[in-house]
Amino acid sequence: MAHPFGGPPVVGVGAANVGQVAREAALVRDLYGRCDYAGALRRLVDLLPTLHKVTDQRAAYQLMLPVYGVAMGSLLNVGYPAHAWLAAERCAEAADLLDDPVAVGVAAANRARVAAHTGAYGAARAYCDRAGLDLEGSDAETALDVLGFLHLARAHHLAGLKDQITAEDHLDEAAQIATHTGETTSWDLAWGPSNVALWRMAYQLDTGRPNEALLTAGGVAVAELPAVRQVYFWLDMARAMVAAERERDAVRMLSTAERIGPQHTRSSTAAREIARGLLRRGLISTDLRGLCERMGVTG
Repeated sequence: MAHPFGGPPVVGVGAANVGQVAREAALVRDLYGRCDYAGALRRLVDLLPTLHKVTDQRAAYQLMLPVYGVAMGSLLNVGYPAHAWLAAERCAEAADLLDDPVAVGVAAANRARVAAHTGAYGAARAYCDRAGLDLEGSDAETALDVLGFLHLARAHHLAGLKDQITAEDHLDEAAQIATHTGETTSWDLAWGPSNVALWRMAYQLDTGRPNEALLTAGGVAVAELPAVRQVYFWLDMARAMVAAERERDAVRMLSTAERIGPQHTRSSTAAREIARGLLRRGLISTDLRGLCERMGVTG
């Protein structure tokens, strides 16, 4: 099969239809934000080949970056990391063709996300380090948003590498940038103070500080986050409740995550491990049994 970036499109999509392609791209991004991964992937089957036929190639690459990001996130969240990596690579190729350091930073965050998901924290950090260096001091529009997000990602990678001091430095840098930018919607990052608090909460849980995580959770404006971020919040709350030995509250948090994003929660390794752990603790709960049945989890 020919490489999608191997040459000019054979059949062009004229300028009159580019707007229609852009609207379809906006739709799949909205579906992803609402955790409807099946809906997004279903539409991507037709959208991605069409994007590679757009005759205005720069406009096409600008659309490909978030669309391949949606493909990466959707595939990763339903348990297909190898396919997600291919989408992240296509995203990176589009960013390189744009020759835009902000776009390259977004693509680096996508590649790093898949790498970290598989435990390759060193490689993930390297992607973000390179992209972050190119964005330091940049006055390009949205450069600060992406730079801040890269700081968050590196904090996560460094936690995986057991370097808490440097990880906390990155979290502090992210918080300072978020204070300057406020809440933004660029690049589907949901960047801003609320997202920084969300990542700090996850970091505190990953480093064995559930009580601090619960305090941080009080500063997260959950209702203002897109659904996909809300699911992460409630899954982290479930982790915190398990650590605090509040098992029934943990079930309630899992149920909330499932209500907001059923596809995400039922496919989540973290959610399954929480549910399995609660079963092994001998918790008797009809809600937990129902969750486990829907996740395919047995004791």
